[in-house]
Amino acid sequence: MLKTFSEIIGSMGGTVVGGRVETDGARAIARGGQIIHEVGTCRMGTDAKSSVLNQWCQSWDVKNLFVTDGAPFVSNADKNPTLSILALAWRSTDRLVEELKRGNL
Repeated sequence: MLKTFSEIIGSMGGTVVGGRVETDGARAIARGGQIIHEVGTCRMGTDAKSSVLNQWCQSWDVKNLFVTDGAPFVSNADKNPTLSILALAWRSTDRLVEELKRGNL
């Protein structure tokens, strides 16, 4: 991606500033813990034996606990998960409100 963007900028007459353009993909992506797009640790799934959260990001064991951050994702490459997190948070909140109205929480 960095190489491609650098080539696009150059073809348009621009200059990449801010340092060297890394062309080795293994070196271009920061190690885990160094970037803000960390996800995982509370797997979402369909079975309480193999996941922490149900399909609504609700804890199997603690019914009034909804996890609405990046934790439900099993993995993440190098893409920003923010919009997916927002969509799941909205969906989870809708479910939370439904459950509150039913008296289940």
